[in-house]
Amino acid sequence: MGMLCVRTRGRKLKVYVETSVISAYHRATASISRNTRLFFKKVKAEKLELFTSVVTLEELDRTPSKVKRQLLALVDEYGMKILARTDSAINLARIYIERGMIPGKFKPDAEHIAIASVNSIDVIVSWNLEHIVKLKTKLMVKQINKEQGYAVPDIVRPDEVL
Repeated sequence: MGMLCVRTRGRKLKVYVETSVISAYHRATASISRNTRLFFKKVKAEKLELFTSVVTLEELDRTPSKVKRQLLALVDEYGMKILARTDSAINLARIYIERGMIPGKFKPDAEHIAIASVNSIDVIVSWNLEHIVKLKTKLMVKQINKEQGYAVPDIVRPDEVL
């Protein structure tokens, strides 16, 4: 199955790559790692516009040195643009947590979605099935983002992009 929509309104699809996807490139079950590598191969072939954020860099910074270098090299290799944690994103993440979309102790998960949302990203790609790629999260993002005037990104697993 091909990409659902490679271009949106005449422009390249903007894809936010969450930490779990970058980590899975080298450290995951065989199936997840294979699908992650296929995702990145597809991204390169389709020349999709990739984004991640300072939240991802902070999370990657907590990995052991050798692995950290490999993971950060992926960010560079695929030309991921690094998005900032703006006041708007901080406020939106706070709303997600206050409304019970994501537990407060998993604040970075809320920040990933908020940063992608305030930057009008089309798709968030994640292997985090507990808090991010989850029906409750998708429905609440749709509701909250519309209330707050932000774009509503599609939230999918990397294998759903293939």
